Amino acid sequence: MKVDRAFKLSEHFTLGEFVRPEVKEINDDAFRCLKHLAGRLEEARKLLGNKPIKINSGYRTKEHNAEVGGVRTSFHLRGMAADIEVEGITPKQVQNKLKDWSGGMGFYTTFTHLDTRPYKARW
Repeated sequence: MKVDRAFKLSEHFTLGEFVRPEVKEINDDAFRCLKHLAGRLEEARKLLGNKPIKINSGYRTKEHNAEVGGVRTSFHLRGMAADIEVEGITPKQVQNKLKDWSGGMGFYTTFTHLDTRPYKARW
């Protein structure tokens, strides 16, 4: 499907926040996954005091994933992952508040990776 960057995936997230400007099309499966991810991030936003969540990296093409050193099986490739920052909250605080996140959570010093894999994973 053609990427409409202004399309609202949820109350607070647009498709453009998850897709780099050079990406003009995504497949239907990735779109559905991004819509689900946005809904889960809405839940996370509530747990974080309703503070805006900045998406540093969302959906990735294979080429972009390779450029940033992503693994070949990255959930970013399927529209199931986002690397996030929350203004005024450290990544460690984000991770503590979202400790019950049911998918994957990656602990990094400048951001938090969240994904919607069907099982709990931490690294």
